[in-house]
Amino acid sequence: MEGLVALSGISFRAAQARMAELLAREVDLRRNLAQLTESRSAQANAPRAPDEAALVAGADIRWHHWVDQRRATINMELAQVLALQDNCRFALKKAFGRDQVAQSLLQQTLDADQQKKRRRTSYES
Repeated sequence: MEGLVALSGISFRAAQARMAELLAREVDLRRNLAQLTESRSAQANAPRAPDEAALVAGADIRWHHWVDQRRATINMELAQVLALQDNCRFALKKAFGRDQVAQSLLQQTLDADQQKKRRRTSYES
C-alpha cells in the first residue's frame, strides 16, 4: 500500500510540474504580446519628420507588418498552450484524486491494523 501512495504522489507531482511549465509559458507569451503592443503604440505615437529615412524607405510599414505577423504567431501559440493547460488540468485533477484515495486507503489500513492490535491486547489481558 505504501508503494501505491508513493507512486500516486510521484504522478501527482509530475502533473503539477507539467502545469507549472504551461503556466510559465503562458505568462511568457502574454508578456511578449504586451511588449509588442507597447512598442507598436510607442512607434505610432512618436513624432516623426516627413523626410525621416525609415519613413521614406518604407521600413516602418514593414516593421508594423512584422509586428502583426509576430502577434498572430504568438496568439496561436497562446491558444495551443491554453488548450494544453485544459488537458493538463484534467490530468492534474485525476492525479490528485488518485493520490488522495491512495493516502486514504493507506490510513484506513493502518487504522485497521491498530484496531486489531488493540483488540488482541485487550483480549489477551
